[in-house]
Amino acid sequence: MKKYLLLFMALILTPALAFGAVIEEGVDYKGWKCVVMKNATTEVYIAPEIAGRIIQYRVDGKDWLWVNEDLAGKVYPPDENDNMEIWKNYGGDKVWPAPQGWDTKEQWPGPGDPVIVAPYKYEILEGKGKRVKLKLIGSDQGGYAGVQFIRELTLEDGSNRLESKITMKNVSDRTVSWGIWTVTQMDFSDQGAKKGEHDYNEEAYVALPMNDESRWPEKYQVMFGLASSFNWQPDYDRDLLIVRFMNFVGKVVMDVADGWAAMVDPQKGHTYVQRFSYDSGAEYPDGGNYEIWVNGKGEFVHKHERRFNKDNPGARYVEMEAMAPRVTLKPGEETVMKTSWEVYKGGLESVPEYK
Repeated sequence: MKKYLLLFMALILTPALAFGAVIEEGVDYKGWKCVVMKNATTEVYIAPEIAGRIIQYRVDGKDWLWVNEDLAGKVYPPDENDNMEIWKNYGGDKVWPAPQGWDTKEQWPGPGDPVIVAPYKYEILEGKGKRVKLKLIGSDQGGYAGVQFIRELTLEDGSNRLESKITMKNVSDRTVSWGIWTVTQMDFSDQGAKKGEHDYNEEAYVALPMNDESRWPEKYQVMFGLASSFNWQPDYDRDLLIVRFMNFVGKVVMDVADGWAAMVDPQKGHTYVQRFSYDSGAEYPDGGNYEIWVNGKGEFVHKHERRFNKDNPGARYVEMEAMAPRVTLKPGEETVMKTSWEVYKGGLESVPEYK
């Protein structure tokens, strides 16, 4: 009898073990009220109140996403978050419309739009078992782009693979043309740095496979920052673009045909992988399906003006940004983008697609 009682208590106290994967509501993460998808190895923290961000992706106790500690737990009203100059960068992963720009009405002017500042609603589609599924429902106000984002996230028991299905719906009364754009801020800080050393992770890097049929001669194109930046380290022998955080601001775009990108972190002993698709015959917002932003110091152009990023020790991150093709949608029409995340033990050689 004692043996059965102990087993019963263990099942009650360990729901993840009893049910495989579970979803928990109202979980505090750095002061934000989150919904958490979890299994024995993986925790995915989603913050509906800050525009439905995936604010953290944790595998085997290791966090991969950058979080703005200065804004931890804070939720700003729209009137304090309604333009690029005062927009609050909480961190994590979010969904935007593309392309961004200020030249024509066909370009999205960026943060301040309800589509990325308004809170999300959510529905638990599958709350426990062999897999869990969560539906995130963005603002239907439309904003400048006239679209609404709906995201379905799936996590299975026994796997750290997070699957994401993003729907962009035209909720306006006009025809619109946009692409789906995911922006994932990867943490490049170095918590173990000693005084006098760099406080960013010099060992970590992002690796992107080059396209032999790329539209650009160098197989990537610099969008912001210096073309000769030390961030960009093309390895043509291995057909890879290696991107390191060297504390210089900049951005590149690529046409990644192989459908994957990885962040290798020797400090963690693991490699994070994003997967996405590429259609060589489609029109992409900036000419390619993948962009990388390094948030370092230096000059860049914003709204046709020269700007200067100051050194910010609290913002050591690199953005991994997957894009879907630009699609024309009539009122009520929608389009879908599918992506996934996964973590492997080891370096780049652990990624199946790289072998």
